[in-house]
Amino acid sequence: MSDPVSFLLLLFSTSIFFFFFPTTSDGSDALSANCPSHQCGEVEIKYPFWLMTEPPLTQYCGYPSFNLSCSTTNETIFNLPTDSYYVKSINYTNFSVALVDIDITTSQTCSRARDNVTIQTLPLSYNPLDLNLSFYFNCSGLPTVALPIECLSSGENHSYVFVVGTEPAVVVDDWSYFCEEKVVVTVMDSEIDQTNGLISGFDGAMKSGFLLDWRTVAGCGGCEASDGRCGYNSVTEEFLCFCADGTARTNRCKGTRFLFGLIL
Repeated sequence: MSDPVSFLLLLFSTSIFFFFFPTTSDGSDALSANCPSHQCGEVEIKYPFWLMTEPPLTQYCGYPSFNLSCSTTNETIFNLPTDSYYVKSINYTNFSVALVDIDITTSQTCSRARDNVTIQTLPLSYNPLDLNLSFYFNCSGLPTVALPIECLSSGENHSYVFVVGTEPAVVVDDWSYFCEEKVVVTVMDSEIDQTNGLISGFDGAMKSGFLLDWRTVAGCGGCEASDGRCGYNSVTEEFLCFCADGTARTNRCKGTRFLFGLIL
């Protein structure tokens, strides 16, 4: 190989996989035993997600930053850049994950959004069924006829919620000028009854959660259909399909090129 850096990366990557995930003498893939699917409550955890309590190197069984944890009460938790969320379900057919803000509990009678829903550079996208709401907290001096959220208001300071982009016009064209804090959260559009206003609908919508799509890192169907085990090489940033004959391939276990051909 003409590029010594590329050669060293490939050698290092190969060494990691075959030191920690050797094949057995009968040719079966030991990675299948080291990377089984997991169950946390009603949520099945498998590629591209992986269980954070596993040994560190088992992150090769899932996509970086898609690590989940399972609480002592069997609640599945997913950490996004600015907040943590309960995982209600993962749909491996539609490539979506249903999340609820961990700060929102069913025992609350007036949910208060704490953090913006932020995905930054994660390979996630909002689902077409989602709707973004803007919350404005502790506002004063607003010349508007908008109805405040009574249970989140105190004295002369009021809080408001709107579908993003539908805020009534104000003199400075920026509600944040009158308010101490603005938080944008995502809910399911179907949970909001805009005919009766958001005041009576946002609490239940936040408790029901929202959807994120992860289609950009799916890539596992063909591998599993060929009896492979999905994985990810964080060194070369490539999807891997581990096969029963001890090889790792780029797509599926039949009809694609080998990445590693060692049988230990």
